[in-house]
Amino acid sequence: MKAQNDLSVWSIIERLQRRLERQGMTPKAADRAVAIALRSLAMAR
Repeated sequence: MKAQNDLSVWSIIERLQRRLERQGMTPKAADRAVAIALRSLAMAR
């Protein structure tokens, strides 16, 4: 398997969404969870 070396923000977000979906979240719920997490990180500065 090829190693994933792409560390762009979009790549990380997409991988996180796919991982959440594999764990049973719907795509809509995964999108929302990631959006909430990013918003929380942005506000935490």
